[in-house]
Amino acid sequence: MPPFRPDINRSASIETTAYATLALVKHGDVFNASKASKWLVSKRNAYGGYGSTQDTVVTLQALTEYATNARSDADLTITLKGGGIDKQLKINQSNFDVLQVVEVPVNIQIEMIVSGKGDAIGQVVKRFNEPAADTTPAAQMLKIDVNYDTTEVEVNDLVRVSVNLEFNPLPELRISEAGMIVLDVSIPTGFEPVTDSIAAITQKLDNIKRYDVAGRKVIFYVENMKPGEKIAFNFQVKALYPVKAKGVTSTAYSYYKPDIKGEVLSAEVTVK
Repeated sequence: MPPFRPDINRSASIETTAYATLALVKHGDVFNASKASKWLVSKRNAYGGYGSTQDTVVTLQALTEYATNARSDADLTITLKGGGIDKQLKINQSNFDVLQVVEVPVNIQIEMIVSGKGDAIGQVVKRFNEPAADTTPAAQMLKIDVNYDTTEVEVNDLVRVSVNLEFNPLPELRISEAGMIVLDVSIPTGFEPVTDSIAAITQKLDNIKRYDVAGRKVIFYVENMKPGEKIAFNFQVKALYPVKAKGVTSTAYSYYKPDIKGEVLSAEVTVK
């Protein structure tokens, strides 16, 4: 068997820590609840969420419960200099729970000077465009195909989105099952999902019992898949306004083993 890797169970670790934080808050252990909350905040992604819907919901609940009774004695001045940036931020009791954002140029060295007292958490986010999905075998153990029945439509037209998912683990990993799979199907710009057609999927497929619609994403929760197993379904999206929509990336990953994953880039769609 392959050696244990902590990053595989990242989502499970975050969710478990969030539940522990809730228990610590309930029992009045402020010191350890503070340590757990700081760890949770350090694991959030660039959008403020985490690896999946479940760990994000539980973590936000835990952080909210902790912040309800939290008090801050922070009185900090943070100065950022370099690359044309000369910015000063203040963190004190009046704004310690407010997110402050500073945009800085890329590939420039920025000097940060912190003075005062208290603790604060910072996060550096680097954004970039990725034109193609990762197609290496290790990143395609969950093989996804997302296809549209047409790529040229008019406003208010419906497009059928066909989704195929297959679990093909690498033989050397000796994986017997994928566990729960999160299948995140992206919707092109200018479209909205037709929820009735999505709800019908849970009636037809035994291993898909739940879904979430989050903006231009439809997230399906697949109970489990065995090696070589395939599932296929389709749903509809509606064109809202004229647009030439670029391809979007859809992903799938095992909830408890995030290195079991796959992604695909869809075709472009034009709404006239």
